[in-house]
Amino acid sequence: MLTQEQIDQFDHDGFLNGGRIFADNEVAELSDELERIMKIGPKGFDEDAPQPVLFRDLAAGGYETNDRGEGPTPVWQIVNIWEASKAFEKLIYHPAVVGAISQLTGFADLQVWHDQIQYKPEGRGGATGWHQDAPLWPSIEPMTPVSAWIPFDDADVENGCMWMVPGSHRWGNQMEYLRRFGNLKLINEFGNIGGDFQPPEGTEVIEAKAVPRPVMQGEVHFHHSLTWHGSPTNPSPRTRRAIAIHYMTGEAKYTGRAHAMSQFIEIEVGEPMLNAGPHFPSVCRAGKPVVFAR
Repeated sequence: MLTQEQIDQFDHDGFLNGGRIFADNEVAELSDELERIMKIGPKGFDEDAPQPVLFRDLAAGGYETNDRGEGPTPVWQIVNIWEASKAFEKLIYHPAVVGAISQLTGFADLQVWHDQIQYKPEGRGGATGWHQDAPLWPSIEPMTPVSAWIPFDDADVENGCMWMVPGSHRWGNQMEYLRRFGNLKLINEFGNIGGDFQPPEGTEVIEAKAVPRPVMQGEVHFHHSLTWHGSPTNPSPRTRRAIAIHYMTGEAKYTGRAHAMSQFIEIEVGEPMLNAGPHFPSVCRAGKPVVFAR
């Protein structure tokens, strides 16, 4: 359970480190499963085998790639790894994570929009540019409000931890502004945003100031879907592996707009996502986390 102080901190900043909730053996199991999936690779799954929805190098665009589709500065993205791994399927139901999401959103009914691995190899892992999540997910409204981010390595400044801008979740959709900073990739330059940004009148935080957000192995970090965030390159001798689990509330409805997950939505436009099908599992009902039973 999160304390009221933690909830208030999240409400103010748009992000929160929820502390350590995973034991070493749990992290080791998930790390081993991730490495198993990485060895299979984006082209190695049998046609009829359970597999992720998407498996690609996000940073490969415009570069020469190898036979795995990997460019020179890879950021491996795996969407819905839970569909290829029982350990990750169990993770999306984790009662401490789901319970905290319910507290932070104020909703008793929750389901998974999708999960997302980001894997940055040691020494050459690429950057994830500044962005907000909700504008990139147009298929559902109201927006998916809070995500849980769980690292399998210590994610610190040295290996490219996430950076965030406190209070930015109160400033609305600012993706057009953030796209101006797609050139920022290195650790020593990544925080150079916001100098000329004027937050909307009446918001509590009136300065766009980027801060690094280290998260240690076994901890869980929560962020709002409008919080400005991104991560620089990983020049360190350590990997930076993590999963984000994106949850949606019982209010969410299908808009008909395109996203990688929209091909799996089994309802008509305007209908509730609660009935969208098996790719969007319910994980909390009436305020109680659903028990993983497989």
